[in-house]
Amino acid sequence: MSSSTIKIKKSIFTVLFIFLSMLKPVFANSIGKFTDIKGDVFLERLKIFIKPKINDAVQVKDLVMTGYYGRTKLILIDSSLLTIGNNSKVEITDFLLDMNLRKGIILIKAGALHTKAEKFLEMNSRFEVRTPTAVIGARGTEWFTEINKKGETIVFSIADTIRVYNPAYPNQSVDVREGYFTVIERGKLPKKPESYCPSDLYIIMKKWDAEEGLNIKKLNASEELCNSVR
Repeated sequence: MSSSTIKIKKSIFTVLFIFLSMLKPVFANSIGKFTDIKGDVFLERLKIFIKPKINDAVQVKDLVMTGYYGRTKLILIDSSLLTIGNNSKVEITDFLLDMNLRKGIILIKAGALHTKAEKFLEMNSRFEVRTPTAVIGARGTEWFTEINKKGETIVFSIADTIRVYNPAYPNQSVDVREGYFTVIERGKLPKKPESYCPSDLYIIMKKWDAEEGLNIKKLNASEELCNSVR
């Protein structure tokens, strides 16, 4: 083998090594993946816009965006499920999973999100969904969050109890138990939780194309003793 051929092969190997080294950060920090994609769905990562496919990885700081007829589902590495409704912008702000310890922060910049957070018994574990006017926290439960046209955050507890507060008043939270909802306006404390009608919740989630997987028959709420939220 001539020396020139050896040099060419070394050059190719060097270029390939550099290329793979550049790609490594893109795949090494996966904290979940896309499991369902409908309509227009885009992913912004490091200021680059990507059209994701099913099973594509999700990373911390990724911003997932859906169009008018778009919707997508994610499964995180702790088995938590996120259904992002249409016309939504959701950022995976932070996520850490270490043995039985989990810390996750999901930011809804616009639109709606159906969250099924896998239950963790570790006291220091937390899973938070944030909006401009609310922080919703739990160690494991199910809830639906939407930001309406007024900029208010409406939170519906679907299973168990969630804790909600306005980031402007972090020490004044309310507990929202299953079958109840609260509204958080900008600069105000969360409103007193009230029971909602399961059929109303279904219609609201359907508006966002995020109703799949909701079993209203199992909701601990009465159609007779509830408040219409449509």
